[in-house]
Parts: sequence; structure tokens; C-alpha cells
Amino acid sequence: MPPATAAAVTELARTAAHSDGVNPLDERTLLHLDGEHPGDLHVLAYDGEPGTLEPTGLQSARNLIGYAALTPEGSAELVVTPDFRRQGTGTALLRILLDHAGSRLAVWAHGRLPGADELAARLGLEVSRELYFLRRTRADLPKPTWPEGITVRTFVPGQDDAAWLKVNSQAFATHPEQGAWTQSDLTDRLHQPWFDPEGFFLAIDAEGNLAGYHWTKIEDGGGEVYVVGVSPNHQGAGLGKALTLQGLIYLQDTRGLDTITLYVDGTNTPARRLYTNLGFTTAAQHVQYTPVTDATPNSVAHSAS
Repeated sequence: MPPATAAAVTELARTAAHSDGVNPLDERTLLHLDGEHPGDLHVLAYDGEPGTLEPTGLQSARNLIGYAALTPEGSAELVVTPDFRRQGTGTALLRILLDHAGSRLAVWAHGRLPGADELAARLGLEVSRELYFLRRTRADLPKPTWPEGITVRTFVPGQDDAAWLKVNSQAFATHPEQGAWTQSDLTDRLHQPWFDPEGFFLAIDAEGNLAGYHWTKIEDGGGEVYVVGVSPNHQGAGLGKALTLQGLIYLQDTRGLDTITLYVDGTNTPARRLYTNLGFTTAAQHVQYTPVTDATPNSVAHSAS
């Protein structure tokens, strides 16, 4: 995607987020707006003729009103600028995603805005997954209790990449977005302005193997439990709670942040229980829609996003 067009998509997403109070595109989608990412599909909707050409020859897409993204695995997102909603643009984008992905399509509705369920149902989609966005404000935290033999240090880029990718894939084997990360996915994030190895904690067992991790993130003045993972060999011993507390203490007490957020899958009952006990409350809900078996889509002229 030309840089000017990528910038236009980013601005479109920013406008929608300001209106809706929730970001319509996730981190992966925004990172894949430029660079080489074979297999990604970008769908652009314009008001009038497709884009304009600058003297540089790059498409500026000043009249961009909608955007949809599709990964090779079928995960998708779409957004329509607020001034052009309820005019069929979102429906057109979703139909294109269905044409390309078919039964593999899994499209996210961030914030589950009004109309999302109706549009999904009329196009033969149903909710198949829920993701909760949780928030915690400053409060006392207990000290972590570490299982026997565990030591903690911070991540060293280049040295710990392979071990982290291995444990991450094991810990999130049933979660396609996180568990399928490659070296390229990791490198993209290690090069982001917000990356700080001091907030990336590794738990090492007595044999020197990576047992688990807590990667925190600080951006725009807020802290995030970016991702916590525990190797299957070390689950059930309290390591996940200890790692979570390690990161929370770092964000709140060391970095002085008053608000910490995180995302957790709706099916991850133990993690949701832990976060509730640590003072997190639900701030928003995201849902993923997939095609209903043998469903026949009907027409509709509205998109919530």
C-alpha cells in the first residue's frame, strides 16, 4: 500500500475512534498497512473516483470513506467514516470480505456498536468469539509469590526471540491471532516507539528454560498488560498470577501509571477471574462474527463500523 494511502487509512481509523470511543482497527492491521505482508487483502472504498494522484505518483486517497482488511487466515476488520455510514458502504465491504474468505471469514466488531449484530445476521454471520477490554485504576497490589526455582529477568532482543516465540505459540495454541506470531510479527513490535525491554519480564526455570513471560506496554500515557503467557509445563503453579503482578507493579509503582488496561478472551475463565480479583472491570466488549453454516445472506444497507 502506498505510504500516503496507509496514512489515509490511519487517519480514517483515528476519526472513527474519536467518534465511537473505540479503535476500529487492531494493532496488527495498523502495522500491516505498509511493508511487505504477503497474503493480506486491503479493500478501499471511496466517495467518487478511487483516490487522487499526487505529483509523487502515490495515491493520497483523500476521499477514502471506508476500509477493510483480511488476513490469510480469514481474520478481518472494517471501518466506515462516520459521515458516510448507513449508506451501504459497510455492507459492500463486508460482502467483498465474504467473497474472498468464504467460510473462513472471522470479522471483528470492536465495541459491538449498535447495528453490528443486525448487519452480521443479515449477511449470514453469528457471534463465535468474545474479547473483553478491561481497565484497572490505581490500588494496592500484593507482592508476587514465585514458584520454586523461578528467577525473573527482562527480555533481550535477538537473544530471547526464539525461546519467546516457542512459549508464546504453546501458551496460545488455541488462539490463532496470538499463537501464530512469527519472527516478523515479533520484530515489527520490537521496532515500535513504545517498545521498552525493561517492561518485558521473563520467568526462567531452574534448568534455564523460559517458563513464562509478561510483556507490558506503555503508550499515550496509559499502561497495558500487553500479553502474559505460561509454558504448558509450568501451568497450574501460580506462575501466571506472579507474572501478572510483576508487570502491574512495574506499570503502577515503577512507572507511576494510574490506569492499566488489557484484553482477555471470553473463554479464558481463569484469567478473567484473576483479573477481576486484581481490580479490573469491563470497559468494552469486542465480538467476532463467522458465517452460519448453510446461511443465505440477505441484503442490508447499514454498517455499524
